[in-house]
Amino acid sequence: MGTLGKKVTMWLAVLGVFVLLMVLASVFTSGDRIRGVFPIVFTVIGILIVFGVYLATQKSDAWTIGTREVVYMGIGAALYGVLNYIFNTFPLPSVSQVALRPSICIPVFFGYVFGPVVGFFTGAVGNILGDFLTGWGVYPAWDMGNGLIGFVAGLVMLFANKRRSLNFLTILVGVLIVIVAAAILISPNVVGPWSGEIENFSFWAWAFIIGGIGVIALRFLLERIDIDLAAVNIWGTLGIIAGIGFAAIADIWVNGYSLATAMIGEFAPAAGPNILNSMVLTPILLAAYRAVQSRTGR
Repeated sequence: MGTLGKKVTMWLAVLGVFVLLMVLASVFTSGDRIRGVFPIVFTVIGILIVFGVYLATQKSDAWTIGTREVVYMGIGAALYGVLNYIFNTFPLPSVSQVALRPSICIPVFFGYVFGPVVGFFTGAVGNILGDFLTGWGVYPAWDMGNGLIGFVAGLVMLFANKRRSLNFLTILVGVLIVIVAAAILISPNVVGPWSGEIENFSFWAWAFIIGGIGVIALRFLLERIDIDLAAVNIWGTLGIIAGIGFAAIADIWVNGYSLATAMIGEFAPAAGPNILNSMVLTPILLAAYRAVQSRTGR
């Protein structure tokens, strides 16, 4: 079997393990289980997205999976799962179970440093583990969404020139944040799908604005120190928007939310704080990792 064939086999094995663990968690959980066709549909859609990106760029070394990557998958997923279990006890105002997650820096970091496969596994399996330990149950679209966060952060490895990709992505992130903030400010009131009460989510528009300004400002500030410290925030923010956006859109079908409920009442409260947490913590984590590397000579 050639190198490309081995990469395909290993990537399919990673996706297979993710699906198997999700099914097992659903069987043994005391919380919500996988029900209906839409959780399965969006799991398949997510798998097709990540595998499609892989097929389009499979010659890149970013997709290499060896013993080192497998070890980091296990470490990343365990860290993310345990930390999520701890922080799931800190809920945020939302129409669903959204919690404060400083731990979001874990899939972003593992994806950026060790590649998209490690990032995907860390986010997806770590989320399964955290929700299982909390007793919430299994939510396939959100597991996939968390996987996409680490996956997108890891796509930086596809670019030989990080600085060139960074200029485009900075503009893209800025535009996306402005669109989200404007949408919230235009229509901040959402009817709670379970309570039926009207809730105002305008606060999250400002969280996005502050987070966006912070991420972009830090990009230019940290770029003077290390291009990776600047890039990890931009890639992480893009991953958070893509991953949480995927999960929130899925809930239009999975939970029967309206578009406004999904994007303003769920996406904004989940993505906004995650961007802020990642903005502060991921560069610190990356700098600490680099310092350990330099001391150990690796």
